[in-house]
Amino acid sequence: MARRRKRSYDQELVSEINVTSLVDVMMTLLIIFILVAPMIEQGIDVNLPAASPKRIDVSDVLTITVSSNERVYLESQRVTVEELGERLSSIRAARDDVAVLIKADSELRYGKVVEVLDTIREVGISRLAMATKPPS
Repeated sequence: MARRRKRSYDQELVSEINVTSLVDVMMTLLIIFILVAPMIEQGIDVNLPAASPKRIDVSDVLTITVSSNERVYLESQRVTVEELGERLSSIRAARDDVAVLIKADSELRYGKVVEVLDTIREVGISRLAMATKPPS
């Protein structure tokens, strides 16, 4: 049995890493991040008024936030007052025992809060609470 000699070029290792596909993937992810990042809202910044808080025991509460620039949010989705009424009426039709927590900025016009309250009452939701922060 004669052993065959392997040629030296068969044994040669390639010590380079082909990063072309890696760069393509990273550029694609970067472009997606740049396009999507401005659309993501983490939360609504609201300066709550101070008051003596009372704890409510409700397992499922809808949160309506009214920011200082009079934008209305239902569970962190921006809505108009008309859309708020429509969505609340469909939620109320599905669940009769709906509770609403209103978070309104302390610098907000009183009229905007009353407009949101009227919309909630027109739908027929009577379980209502206002969010406050404890006095300092």
